[in-house]
Amino acid sequence: MRTCTVLLISLLFLTACSNSKVTSSWKGPGSTRLAPGNKILVLGIIREKDIRLRMQMEGFLVDALKAKGYNAVSAYMLYGPKMFSNKDEESALSQLHNSNIDEVFTITLLDKARERNFQPAAMYPYSPFWGYYNYWYGRAYSPGYVSVDTHFFWESNLYDVSSKKLLYSVQSQSTNPSSAGSMGKDYSKAIIKNMTKAGVL
Repeated sequence: MRTCTVLLISLLFLTACSNSKVTSSWKGPGSTRLAPGNKILVLGIIREKDIRLRMQMEGFLVDALKAKGYNAVSAYMLYGPKMFSNKDEESALSQLHNSNIDEVFTITLLDKARERNFQPAAMYPYSPFWGYYNYWYGRAYSPGYVSVDTHFFWESNLYDVSSKKLLYSVQSQSTNPSSAGSMGKDYSKAIIKNMTKAGVL
């Protein structure tokens, strides 16, 4: 019975941690709410070997921005995997102007880390000292389980194409995503919520 309880708790723990949250954000001084209908290019700056992750991250944020009334488009879908390959700044900006892009929203994967945590088979608060000692004596090496948490650290920036100014920046963390799709969905929800609260959208 105790084993089942421990397994249930561990599953609930992993499920609860499977989410994305904003850790910090910044809005440029004087920046106003983006006009509805603005064409926003969502650009994932992610390694080529993680192309599926890039497509998911771009795709879900595009859908979320469209739901807010913006003409969002995925950089991968519009230009392909190497949109700025062998181009200088002037050529890249010209490409954006020709596509009538008003803003560029970048999604950058800063780091991916794994964290191991040992959870004992049972944890009970005992007071005073003797109650604790008496319970754990002889049980010090009772079996537990090791959970491995995977953290993705993201940074996203919103740039105005015409002025080249940074309008908004946000840092976020995704923990224990079950798939690239679930992470993209959770990430987009957290980011849109923060952008709305900050008065960007």
